[in-house]
Amino acid sequence: MKINRYIIRILSFILFFSFINMNIAYGSISENIKFNNITIKDGLSQSTVDSMYQDSKGYIWIGTNDGLNRYNGHEFKIYKNDKYDKNSIISNFIIDIKEDKNGDMWISTLEGLSRINTDSETIRNYTSDENGGNLSNNGVCQVLSTKDNKVIVATEDGLNMYDENNDRFFRILDKEDDLPSQYIYSVKEDSFGNIWICTDAGVIEFDKNLKKLNSYENTIGKVEAYTTYDDLLGNIWVCTLDSGLFRINTRNQRVDNYRHIKGKQSILSDEVKDVVLGPKGKLWIATEGGLCNFDYEEEKFTAYKKDFFEEDSIVNDKTRCLLKDSSGLIWVGAYSGISIFNPRNNFKHYKANPFDKKSLSGNMVNSIYREADETLWIGTNDGGINIIEGDTIKHLKKENSNINSNEVYEIIGFKDKIYVGTNEGLSVITKSDNGNYSITNYTVKDGLPANKVRSLIIDSKGNLLIGTVKGLAIFDTSSCRFIDKPEIFDEIGVSDKFIRSLYEDSKGNLYIGCFLEGGLIKVNLDTKTHKIYKYNPKDNTSISNNTILYINEDIDGNILVGTNHGLNILNPDTDKFTHYTENDGLINNTVYGILVDKNNYVWMSTNGGISMFSMQDKTFRNFTVEDGLQSNEFNGGACFNSEDGHLYFGGINGFNIINIDNIQISTFKPKVIFDGFEVNGISKKDINNMKFEFSENNIKINYFTNDYKNTKNTKYYYRLKGLEEDWNETRSNLLTFAKLSPGDYDLEIKTITQHGIISEVSSVKFTIKPPILISKYALCLYFILIILAIYVARSKVKTLDSLVNIRTNELRKEMKRNEELFNQLLKLEKTKNNYFVNLSHELRTPLNVITSINQLIISFIRNDQIVPNEKLSYYMDAMHRNCNRLLSLINNLIDYSKMENNRYVINKESVDIVYLVEETVLDMKDYIEDKGIELIFDTDVEEKSIECDKLDIERCIINLVSNAGKFTPEGGLIEVKVFDLDTEIKISVKDNGAGISEENQKIIFDRFNQGIDKTSEQKGGSGLGLTITKQIIKLHNGDIELKSKPNVGSEFIITLPVK
Repeated sequence: MKINRYIIRILSFILFFSFINMNIAYGSISENIKFNNITIKDGLSQSTVDSMYQDSKGYIWIGTNDGLNRYNGHEFKIYKNDKYDKNSIISNFIIDIKEDKNGDMWISTLEGLSRINTDSETIRNYTSDENGGNLSNNGVCQVLSTKDNKVIVATEDGLNMYDENNDRFFRILDKEDDLPSQYIYSVKEDSFGNIWICTDAGVIEFDKNLKKLNSYENTIGKVEAYTTYDDLLGNIWVCTLDSGLFRINTRNQRVDNYRHIKGKQSILSDEVKDVVLGPKGKLWIATEGGLCNFDYEEEKFTAYKKDFFEEDSIVNDKTRCLLKDSSGLIWVGAYSGISIFNPRNNFKHYKANPFDKKSLSGNMVNSIYREADETLWIGTNDGGINIIEGDTIKHLKKENSNINSNEVYEIIGFKDKIYVGTNEGLSVITKSDNGNYSITNYTVKDGLPANKVRSLIIDSKGNLLIGTVKGLAIFDTSSCRFIDKPEIFDEIGVSDKFIRSLYEDSKGNLYIGCFLEGGLIKVNLDTKTHKIYKYNPKDNTSISNNTILYINEDIDGNILVGTNHGLNILNPDTDKFTHYTENDGLINNTVYGILVDKNNYVWMSTNGGISMFSMQDKTFRNFTVEDGLQSNEFNGGACFNSEDGHLYFGGINGFNIINIDNIQISTFKPKVIFDGFEVNGISKKDINNMKFEFSENNIKINYFTNDYKNTKNTKYYYRLKGLEEDWNETRSNLLTFAKLSPGDYDLEIKTITQHGIISEVSSVKFTIKPPILISKYALCLYFILIILAIYVARSKVKTLDSLVNIRTNELRKEMKRNEELFNQLLKLEKTKNNYFVNLSHELRTPLNVITSINQLIISFIRNDQIVPNEKLSYYMDAMHRNCNRLLSLINNLIDYSKMENNRYVINKESVDIVYLVEETVLDMKDYIEDKGIELIFDTDVEEKSIECDKLDIERCIINLVSNAGKFTPEGGLIEVKVFDLDTEIKISVKDNGAGISEENQKIIFDRFNQGIDKTSEQKGGSGLGLTITKQIIKLHNGDIELKSKPNVGSEFIITLPVK
């Protein structure tokens, strides 16, 4: 029941105000300020904010009743008391925050004083305990760091001076005649170095040596003085908790007191907590009754109070403290959080409030017109017309007048009449001397093509041109009758008759903007000549889009056209367009309204804010809701340029007024501050000029900017020199670089304000060291080893030369033994005549060489001739090679014989198969590459032990690689790979040589079969290599298979068990 009664009350309240708005309302219209609010929902530790401070690095420090907060625009770092942690602040109830010359933060609390070293994150606490630092009282109200680097602490029981050498405090000004009270709220220093002390019994001024200058007993009295503020204009402002605000003129000692007067435009409360000077001669004041500003020139207060129906109103009326940051933003600390606003507001904002009859009747503003007497006409989407005269506003609606619709799209004045285009036709309004309005309405019955009017202009003949959704109408303003409706669209063959914009240029040409893809039409109504401008994708000088939203002309006679795809500037001399879009700096491509100020700057309302374009420099300055705009979204055609230089733009949340003579563009140059680093997940305070190991190559970098205007949409630009040279854009305040290669890096970051001001580039340099195997020291070691290897090799060559003679005799004997053995084998293997036919060619060649050499040597001996050393060495080498060739053939025959008789024995041992295969391949690399063939080894495992006969497996690999080398042409490739299959190992030998036919693949492993064609026979071979290889693999309980295609290549795959 209580809930129902509550709902009924709300509905009654709404109906009551709806009834009030049924009549023409008179009242004053007030300007709005947009606040960006920060609460506990955003991460604030507690909602009551008593103090704020911006340190030299750019952080905002916020003191609440439950913790200290450090804010960077993105996230909070919270400091709280922890009785189990000595490195924590003394109390969670924060009263004041200051920074000293060393960058240390002094935190005043109800239970003592904390000093934070922000570099080392160490905290030192001071209390009134003798062992803790000798403060006179634990209730610390404020800290002052003076220009001459003294630290003075105000407490609830006296002042304390800090002795830096001994890290202790001593009491000052503790005599009865020094101060009117020892309960000290604040201690401040003015621009002259004088010290101002506020107590609960008055304010006192001292010089820098703490000699009393003035007690202000007679002018201010024993008020509860809370704090002072030097506005640098010759005034000291004294905030009190019971007597309002005092202004002391330091030049003539005049004192003014500003008190709250109920019902008048005065300061909001006599309990004043803080003041700060903003731009444009306004002093901002935090009171218990709300925020207000004081205009120095007009001596006038303007109040800003909490509106529970507006998200962007101040967070709470109980304001506690103020901060003006380095960019000029003002931060308001209150009982419910923080409100931030830009006092350099170039845009006055007016909007509707359903519970305030003094505001607009609707927020959706479609049209704006201002008369010569400064009467302002505002057309809304559903609230009719608002007529603003000075500080009063009247609402003209269908409910209280004869106007034909509350949906107003266009308003224009001419002579003594106001012409209004609505969704139900045309209304002509005449104002009488008594302030009443007579209204005549015109619809399709009277000659309009359609009732939905979207554009109105007065042409050079004094006629009213009316653009509707179904064509153009001309209204004679003298006779108040429609002239014969021109059939322009039918004559020129344009089907899109939806007219969104009309404009007559300085030469008398009429421009018609079509809304439904009809493009732009230029027409002369007298001569009927016309030209249609439409988008042509093949012509970059054509108009960029066929939906025309607004048309205007600049001072030089260029036609400015707003479309759904940016600004188009038509040069009437060349009849060509120049386009400007988001890529060129335009804030948004949908251009709703275009105004040209007296300096030929082009102002455009869009779906993303307002852009100011310099026709001379071709540059943009952009403005958003953070600058005071009613919203980032505006409405089509809702703009007006007054003769005195004021620009008006309407949108979805009211309208803005811009005084171009009073525009203040911020020159604040922001900076980017690094806010911590992580290396492989380990936090580091700083990494500048640090060197990291090769494995420490995953780096995260946090940063922020001291431009707090719109931190959620701040654009950062960065590049990591050493990895890239181009700038990258991001809206994140965190960069992550993973698996960086060894090298020197320089990370550069900058930001650009929406007004185009580029920050200084912040940078951090670091190095990733190379792995130890390719470090400088390792490379030096490799060089030494290479030199040593060359030396050893040369020594080895000399030793081998000395053995040549000995080896020559041994080869002679070995040759004879081989001949005898060969003859025996021929006799024993009569059954293998076919094999010997093939083998004979292999044997004949080395034997012929050996025999020839033997005969030559015998000839020399018989003739008592001496064989020259060079010839003898050559003969011996040739004999050695051919003997080895014969020996290999014979060994194959012997081993095969053993295998046939089951007498071949393998000796298994634990062998690293990967290492064995790799070493075998490396040993054959020179041999294979001498043939012009590339030999590659690869593996998917670094090591793998198996049980095998090391020599036999090595022999198998040699056989397969040798065979591949024989049948792979010059320029070919042989790949040897090892694959780990857990319980098995696979060894692949693959070439891209001649390949083997399908028929020969079947008999390739048969004994004495080479499995080759005539071309292959020329390559040589015993025919037993593959047979022996297969037998060895079988003895290891393994397998060997062949994959081959003629003219593509062959692959032999050995599979061996691990055990």
